[in-house]
Amino acid sequence: EMKKRVYYDSVVKDMFQRDRPGLLNILAAGRKVRAFLNAEFSVVEKRVADLLILLDDDTILHLDFQSTNHQFMEYREGIYGLMAAEKYRKKVEQVVLYMGHAPMNMTNHLNTGGIQVSYRLMDIRELDAEQFLATGRPPDMALAMLASNGVAKLRKIVKAAIRLPEAKRNRVLTQMALLAGLRGAAESLKMETRAMGIAIDIERNVILKDFYESAKAEGKAEGKAEGKAEGKAEGKAEGRAEGMAGLLHRQLENKFGALPKWALERIHSATPAKLDRWALKMLTASSLQDVIGKR
Repeated sequence: EMKKRVYYDSVVKDMFQRDRPGLLNILAAGRKVRAFLNAEFSVVEKRVADLLILLDDDTILHLDFQSTNHQFMEYREGIYGLMAAEKYRKKVEQVVLYMGHAPMNMTNHLNTGGIQVSYRLMDIRELDAEQFLATGRPPDMALAMLASNGVAKLRKIVKAAIRLPEAKRNRVLTQMALLAGLRGAAESLKMETRAMGIAIDIERNVILKDFYESAKAEGKAEGKAEGKAEGKAEGKAEGRAEGMAGLLHRQLENKFGALPKWALERIHSATPAKLDRWALKMLTASSLQDVIGKR
C-alpha cells in the first residue's frame, strides 16, 4: 500500500512540476510561478517535501500531495513549513491536495499551545471534471479523472486526450493509467482506450502492466512480494535484485534502444532501492541519463 501511495503522489508531483496544470494556478491564487525550489532538508532524518514553489510575490507555496489520509498530517505540515521558512527566509503558504478514494478526514490545523499551524486542505473532488477539461491543458485532462464526476465522464476525457499531438497524448494517457487505481477505474480506462483504437502501452510496458494489475487487485500482489522479501536470506535478496535489474534493463532498451556497457554495469550492480527509484524515473524520463545518471 505504501509503494502504491508513493507512485500516485510522485506521478502528480511530476505532473505539477513539468506540465504545470491549470490547477496549479488555482492553488497559487493566480500568482505566477517564479521557480521550483530545492525541497530537500538536511536534518537528523532526511526529509523531502513534495513541491516548494517560489511565486511572483516572493511567497513560497508548499504543495503536498496525498493519496491516503495521513494520521498526523498537521505535524508533518508544521515541520515542513518551519524548515522551508528557515531555509529560504520567506513567507510560506501550504496546501495539501487530497486525491484518495476514501472520504478525506484529515485536519488542517494544529495548536500545541505555543506553536500554531494552519494550512489549506483541499479534496480534488471539490472541483468538477468539466473545470479541468475546460482549460484544454493536457495535465488537467489526467487530473479530470480524479475530480468530481471524473469516472462518469471518462469517455469524454479520453476523447479529449486522443485529440492531442502524439507525444502529449501518450504522456497524458500514461499518467491516467498510473492514476486510475485511485478511482478503481483501471479496467474502465483500458476498455475506453481500446474502443477508440488507442493503446496506453500497458500490455507492452512491463512496469505499467505490473502497476495496472496491482491497482486492480487492490495491492495484493505487492503485499505478497513484500512479505516474501522480509526475513529472506542474502542470496534471496540478491536474486530479487537481479530480477529487478533484468526487468529495468529490458524496459530501458524498449524505450531508448540498446544500452551501452557502462549503463548495463551500473544497472546490474545497483541495489533494489536504487532500481525502484530508477523504474519510477523511467516513466517520465526523456533520456537514459535522466534515469541512471551520466557516465
